[in-house]
Amino acid sequence: MRRIPSLFAVQSPGGGAAVPPELLTGVPRVSSTVPLTFLGTGNAFAQGRYWSSFLIGGRVLMEPSPAVLPNLRRVGADLTAIDAVFISHFHADHTFGWPFLLLEYLLHTRRDSDLWVVGPPGVAARLDEMCRVGAYPVHDRERGGFDLHFVEVNGDEQEAGPVRFRAVSVDHVPELDCHGYLVQHGGQTIGYSGDTRPCEGLRTLAGSSDTLVLECNQQHRGATVHMSMPDVHTLRSEFPAIPFVLTHVGADVTLPDLARVRLPNDFETIEATI
Repeated sequence: MRRIPSLFAVQSPGGGAAVPPELLTGVPRVSSTVPLTFLGTGNAFAQGRYWSSFLIGGRVLMEPSPAVLPNLRRVGADLTAIDAVFISHFHADHTFGWPFLLLEYLLHTRRDSDLWVVGPPGVAARLDEMCRVGAYPVHDRERGGFDLHFVEVNGDEQEAGPVRFRAVSVDHVPELDCHGYLVQHGGQTIGYSGDTRPCEGLRTLAGSSDTLVLECNQQHRGATVHMSMPDVHTLRSEFPAIPFVLTHVGADVTLPDLARVRLPNDFETIEATI
């Protein structure tokens, strides 16, 4: 796992990160660092990059993408330390690694704690169906030795075991419920856009994050269901103090000449700091 220098020093809420008070209950605003380890940073076409997925502090897995299991091994992640798996929506590039991750927990990596899966309504049925279509087992406590809990998002502050979070609805495709997340970890609020185009939900995420992991599917405006680099520029002008970390990028996307924006490579760890 390659570790790169600390991300930018994130300003306090008065400097632009308008973190909702309800997300900060009992969380002191003191200096902290949260590692964000990118298992993949590419979009659905995975041209030169694996499908987008990342770890927050080694405890929260955002998106069980198709290559998530081998990529977790490649970065040396402790699979038993993952408390919760988050799914933004049910497109294949965000979910098709689930049967392999579950199989690993059922047959090889023994957990001594429960696992929580967070996603849109119907998440349990969707993931079970995926396992059955692939002729893989669904969860069995006697076989795996751990309990599996599903949490359907509702837009309120929620908990997935030890993880506190809030889901925010975003505009991606009309046939799916699509969400971004605000996840508390290490005294910070890490935001994640999921797949989205510019929308009010994305602005809510940006204004409520200490660091925002932001999709940028294409360099130029084209597909209307994703962010482009001009859209990133616009969001940066609205939220100049919030660090952006780009992911879900296409082959044409290059690092923009913008302050407080990073474009990590696969398997790199960025340290989000306040």
